[in-house]
Amino acid sequence: MPLKASAPGSLMLLGEYAVLHGKQALVCAVDKRIQVILTPRSDKKIEIDSSLYGHYSTDLMQLKIEKPFQFVLGALQQYQAKLRYGCNINITSEFSDKVGLGSSAAVTVATLATLVSWLNIRMSPLELVRQGRNVIRLIQGTGSGADIAASVYGGIVAYQAQPMFAEKFNILHPLTVLYAGFKTPTVEAIKTVQQSFSGYSTLFRHLTNSIGQCATDGIQLVRRMEWAKLGEMMNIQQGMMESLGVNTLLLADMIQDLRRQANMLGAKISGSGFGDCVIGLGELPADYTYRGDHQGVQRIHVNMTAQGVHCEKI
Repeated sequence: MPLKASAPGSLMLLGEYAVLHGKQALVCAVDKRIQVILTPRSDKKIEIDSSLYGHYSTDLMQLKIEKPFQFVLGALQQYQAKLRYGCNINITSEFSDKVGLGSSAAVTVATLATLVSWLNIRMSPLELVRQGRNVIRLIQGTGSGADIAASVYGGIVAYQAQPMFAEKFNILHPLTVLYAGFKTPTVEAIKTVQQSFSGYSTLFRHLTNSIGQCATDGIQLVRRMEWAKLGEMMNIQQGMMESLGVNTLLLADMIQDLRRQANMLGAKISGSGFGDCVIGLGELPADYTYRGDHQGVQRIHVNMTAQGVHCEKI
């Protein structure tokens, strides 16, 4: 019997870089989802079809990590020893992996959810987060798991990687996302920052501690639904993102353009920077257009969603 799982994309509200060093982060799920349908086979074949990447075929006993299906294959590897038969995996996505909405986390979580259900394994949400983070780290060599947590839980999530902790808030707030038109892979961004601060370890530690404090304070603001103060906290953390060197002239201009809007409570980079997305807390007017001269900037219409990963038999 086929199994269908879908998981939401995500955006980082507070805590970038700090969450990689044991500090807290605040992340939210968004209403763009990736769906995985797993259909068991009677042989050892693994057949993957994706709306974004086409077709891939391999054998269960010869699984290896290969792009562009590395996260799906990584999830399969986690359970390779328990699988007696192969399967067909069909993947459809409501957003491009070129846009920083946590596509790798969403497809990892959706794939793991179908595998766990297929194998009749009872698993807590936090353990599913741990499994997902294992896959991300297997593929990328690094990763906090914050976007995995958002894809698992939905809503707004307070997250810490070590010791692992996640708390879901069933609270939503309007947000705005602008995409710069290009992105730098997270692993590359992290390496660039590490190289920049290779001779300034104490300063880097102070910066990440401060960013972590922004997230810790932001979590309390969400708990009290003090949205205006959360927007101010986002503005404060943006200054620290600039200090890390991950801002660009374009991102700075996009952020300032958002902050000029009447209903915008705060705006900052969402994610590792050097391109990708900026996020604003609040709604833009329907007729908003970015006033800068960069043609690649586009508004991505998303909302927060309370729905995390969902799996069912079909």
